[in-house]
Amino acid sequence: MNRRKFIGSANCAALSSVGILNTLANLRMLGNATAAPLPGPDDYRALVCLFLSGGNDSYNMLIPTDASEFSNYQSLRSNLALPAHDPLNPDSTIRPINATNTGGRTFGLHPALEQMQSLFNNGNLSFISNIGTLVEPTTVDQFQNGGVVLPRSLFSHNDQQREWQTSVPQANFRTGWAGRMADLLMDLNPSNNVSMNISLAGTNLFLTGESAFSYAIDQNGAELLDGSTSGIPAALNRVGGARSLAEQNYRDVLRRAFAEEASRGFNSAEEFSNAFSSATTATSFPARTTAQNLRSVTRTIASRSTLGHNRQIFFVEFGGFDNHSELLNNHDNLMSNLDADLKAFWDEINALGMQNEVTLFSCSDFARTLRSNGQGTDHAWGGNAFVMGGCVDGGKIFGSYPDESELGIGSGLDVGFNGRLVPTTSCDEYFAELALWFGLSPSDFDTVLPNLGNFYTHSPTTPPLGFLL
Repeated sequence: MNRRKFIGSANCAALSSVGILNTLANLRMLGNATAAPLPGPDDYRALVCLFLSGGNDSYNMLIPTDASEFSNYQSLRSNLALPAHDPLNPDSTIRPINATNTGGRTFGLHPALEQMQSLFNNGNLSFISNIGTLVEPTTVDQFQNGGVVLPRSLFSHNDQQREWQTSVPQANFRTGWAGRMADLLMDLNPSNNVSMNISLAGTNLFLTGESAFSYAIDQNGAELLDGSTSGIPAALNRVGGARSLAEQNYRDVLRRAFAEEASRGFNSAEEFSNAFSSATTATSFPARTTAQNLRSVTRTIASRSTLGHNRQIFFVEFGGFDNHSELLNNHDNLMSNLDADLKAFWDEINALGMQNEVTLFSCSDFARTLRSNGQGTDHAWGGNAFVMGGCVDGGKIFGSYPDESELGIGSGLDVGFNGRLVPTTSCDEYFAELALWFGLSPSDFDTVLPNLGNFYTHSPTTPPLGFLL
């Protein structure tokens, strides 16, 4: 545990409400991380988590189009069902995709997802179906009868966002799975003056480890403490004073640790800013926040050598998906923006020649209820995610998309309340595949994804899901 983490722990220990079992689990995982050998190749890899905040209505993102399955979809979704495919008017109807692993079942995408349709059909994007937070495999009967350990506070935004980010849904964990992975892999980087975990959404749990932490930037790069934006001498003096305080040699261990971390923060911001400012983009990104944040990701990737990074993990948040009303119009705008933003990101990654070294994957709080509440949908559980990159086994739907007998309200996989589907694929399987591609050793699964053994036993010939390995 580094000094920064020790200070945070010391300040919060007396106020902590985390139970003793959770504390022991955290300590066990810290011990595993400390003792684990460094795995993986020394080539460059980047993971980009795109978090669709609010709960994406993903059964209107990926839609079954077989005649009987589509009829069932229309019946379930009623006034929220999207129009059937019309090859003469693709801009307002479901876009067909050529899934190659669905046994003849046919699917389509939301009408606004023209670029994602192309990425899928060209083999650079795939979907993971009916995925969600799980502690152990769960059936509807087990859910209703209390026969399994369930994620805490299902259907709650804050809790489910935390659980996607920690991948420990049965406990209030203080580290994220990407942070724990970075703890193990950060020494693959020639330099860690700037953290390999880079956030475009402020400090977050996903990127927080015991040693690793999220380094927050924005569309313009690092926030520098230089006072230059105001041009006021007093402001410059305050900056100079802050630097002077950080450079003092304190006898008190806590003050000295704080000063060292502050000084390191000043220096890393300057180092990052110098590298970032020299990176330009060949692609025109939309002026929206998410698109510009993805542009910053590409500029940081372009700065990898200057920063001394062989591994980088990014967190980008795209909000607005909590649509309890006006779903069709709002979701259409969200899907349209998502489509254009992903296309710009993909074009720029290709311009950098990094399409095989970068994998972008989506997460969201949960899916939405199948049944309309009038003009929108409510919080649900299992939904559909996507993953994009040159190494992705594209043009496929992994996991298990619910068939006609499973996609139901009051039947099939519905655990109640208007079509909340129990997931048939766990987040752990999804994350394990990403982690293996990133360079994590299977021997470290217990540290990074402690529930994975409930769903998957590592085999050199059988990947968790198969979309990358």
